[in-house]
Parts: sequence; structure tokens; C-alpha cells
Amino acid sequence: MYAVILAGGSGTRFWPLSRELSPKQMLSVFGETSLICGTIERARMIIGTEAPSIDIVVGVTLLDEIRNHLLAQPQLADVALNYLVEPVPRNTAPALALAAATIEARDPDGIVMMLPSDQLVDSGKAWRGTMTVAIEAATTTDQLVTIGLVPTRPETGYGYIKAVVGAVGTACPVEAFVEKPDADTAQRYVAAGNYYWNSGMLVAKARVILAELEAAQGTGAEAAAGNERIVEVARQIAALPEAERLSSASYQLFETLPKVSFDNAALEHSTHVAVVPTTMDWSDVGSLLSLEDLAEPDVSGNRIIGDGIAVESQGTLIYSPERLVATLGVKDLLVVDTSDATLVAPRDRAQDVRLVVNALSKQDAPELREPKVSARPWGTWKIVEEGVGFKVKEIVVTPDSRLSLQSHERRSEHWVVVEGTALVTQGNTEIQVETGQSVYNPVGTKHRLENRGASDLHIIEIQVGDYLGEDDIIRYSDDFERT
Repeated sequence: MYAVILAGGSGTRFWPLSRELSPKQMLSVFGETSLICGTIERARMIIGTEAPSIDIVVGVTLLDEIRNHLLAQPQLADVALNYLVEPVPRNTAPALALAAATIEARDPDGIVMMLPSDQLVDSGKAWRGTMTVAIEAATTTDQLVTIGLVPTRPETGYGYIKAVVGAVGTACPVEAFVEKPDADTAQRYVAAGNYYWNSGMLVAKARVILAELEAAQGTGAEAAAGNERIVEVARQIAALPEAERLSSASYQLFETLPKVSFDNAALEHSTHVAVVPTTMDWSDVGSLLSLEDLAEPDVSGNRIIGDGIAVESQGTLIYSPERLVATLGVKDLLVVDTSDATLVAPRDRAQDVRLVVNALSKQDAPELREPKVSARPWGTWKIVEEGVGFKVKEIVVTPDSRLSLQSHERRSEHWVVVEGTALVTQGNTEIQVETGQSVYNPVGTKHRLENRGASDLHIIEIQVGDYLGEDDIIRYSDDFERT
């Protein structure tokens, strides 16, 4: 058994909570841990703690952020994570093919349990029982085994799986995959009894995933050729030494692949698909309305998470963990407030938040790319202020931790110690910087920040340069094996 977690999604429908460099799977608003941490912990329940590693499929742009996020989680300290990096984003068919090809090369009989990284799932008895049935079906047959949720309401935001027959706790033949229906159609699906919400989870032999992708012919000759190309390129990249998988040649190969989901490319056209119906609690956290689960409604149907007040308002959802948000005389609104961006929309337009993201993308808005606060394995940073050519951060380094030995090609950094004592490395020189003192790191200078004290070190960092992105970093040495 090999666990594969797809973590390349951008979570556009969850903006402004989700950002390009801190997408939905990294959010912890629904519990004490993030969605991706919860997924890893559920995977370990199935594959066991002795499994060699869990494979995380992630795009090259998000790699550092996902890795930093997971390194900062103490509960995952003993979990071996292997990162399979997509050179460029091409949706779930190429991503899953890359993972399957890698596992096939590692173990020709390997079975893949593919899990999305951005879902809420009850990890109790129903989860374990459902996955046991799916694994048994995938082990004893050459089928693609999906997980279907018994619908509890006529939901129009989910795709559906139609089974020939349906019984909870068994693997049933699939007749069809159905796109998101309208309300009347969804009502008929619920009444029929053999339609299930498509969870996006999959269990199958690695070789079967690749074979069914190659064999899918339902989308025509051009698409079939695209599927064959996906498998060919996935196997080519999987066969390369790890150091060469992100070469320019791999980029060029992956860029030629179609952007297509595995559902559209293979599942909808294969005749070897089963579904395991289940009643476990599940949500794909598909829109900001998922936040409603965090609060009970008041007498007017308003839900308030954080610091909010709804005056003469009805059916309004307010999410504001950092500052007061007030509404007056409004109805059926969605208000989501963060430290640097606020979204206000009718509740019934929650699925259309991507339109806002598209507009922000055209403006190259920084609020689309990164959050104000980010966790690192050595502590945290928070953006205090930024403008053209400068950025100010508050940096907290935990005791006995240090940043990588690094340099920047396009920015300088000025560190001011506001609490604690910093040990700063510049080239071959070590400088001790006390509270109220500062040190300057010119462009291109190798430098490192370290906290050898017993309490947190607080630094104000002033960046100056013509480019201030998080990817302007060259690491020469790192305690967390980031490259």
C-alpha cells in the first residue's frame, strides 16, 4: 500500500482565506491542524506507521510552502514524506499518472490510495472500514475503486457517481459519473438511492491507473492520444534520477501534456470502475459557506465566527478572527475578513469567488499570492507593511532554531532585534545582536539568523529591492534539508 496525497490545488473558491502560496489545504480554520495534516494522519491509519513514506504530489511553485508547513507540525515529526513535484500544473490526470508511474517503478505490484489534501473527513470507524473494503477490491481485481458518499441532501455543488446497484460497505460496479446537477435533478438522485457524491478518493494498483488512462477512448482520438502521452511522459520522468526530475527537459515534456482531470480523462470512460458507498462524515470544503459549520445560527439565521455583530441582519455569515466586522440591515450576505483583504458577497454566489480571483490575477494583486502570516519549521513570519520596493516583516524564531544559510539576488535585508539575542552569520563572521541593535545584509551576502536562547527571538526585517518574492532565495545549508 502506498499513500499518495494530491496537494497542488490553489483553492480559488476559498479566497481571501486561501492564497496561492497558502492554499486551502494549509488552512487550520476547521480544527487544530490543517486539512493536509489531517489527510496525512488519516493515511497513516490505513498504511500503518511502518510504511516507508507518504508521497505528496505538489507543483514546483508550492513545494517550499507545503514542505515548510509540514516541517512546522510537531505531530508529523516521525512521518517520512516524499515530494513528487509537478514541473508545471496540468490538473489531476498528469499528477496522478506521475505518482502511479513513480510507484510502479518502485513496486510493480504497488497499490495506490490517492487522497485529496483539502477535505474534511471523520477518521473514525467508518473511515477505516470504507478504506479496508476499497483496498480489498483493488487488491483482488484490476479495477479503479472510488469512494462515494451516501447523499444527505440534494446537493448541487458535488459531482455524483451512479452505481448499478448500491450497498454501503461493498464495492459496487459504476454505471456513470454525473456532473454537478441542478436542484431538481439532485433531488431525483437522492430519491433513486444509487447515486453517491463523488469524494475524489481512489484506490487502485499503480499499473491499473496507468493502463486505464491509456485505454480510455471515450473522449475521441485526440484525447486518447493525449492520455497515452500523459502516461508516456509520466513514466519518462519517473525513470529519471531524482536530481533530474525538475530539469528543463522535464519542464518541456510536462508542458506538452493536456490540462485534464483524472475523472474526465479516465474514470468517466473506463468500464472497470467500482464505488464503495459510505456514510462517513465528509466535506470537500468546496466554498466559503463551509465556514457555517463552525457556528450555530442565532434567531435571525446569522452565523458569526470571530469578532462580529449583525444588527437587523438575516441569514448572514461573518468570519472575522482578527478585528470587528459589523453589518446593519443586510440579508443573506457572506462576509469574510482577513488582515489584508475582505470579501463581501451574496451567500448564493459563494461558488463564484473564483471570478474575484480572476480579476485580482489580471491586476497582479499581491493579496492573491501570499498571506500576511506564514509558518516555518524554525518559527513564523508576518508581513507588517509593504509597498513598491520594500517589505517589512516581523520574524519569530523559536528557541534553538535557525534559518538556512542563504542569500538573495535581488533584495537586501536589515534586521532589528526587538526581543531576545540573535546570532547572525555573515560569510565567515558571526555577530551577536542584542535587543535594540541591528545588522544589515547586503544583496548577495550569505547570511543566517539563529536563536540560541531559551525564549522566542523577535526580529523586525526590512527588505529593499526590485523583487521581494519568497522564491528569491538560494540555500547553501539547511537544518531541514530544504534545497
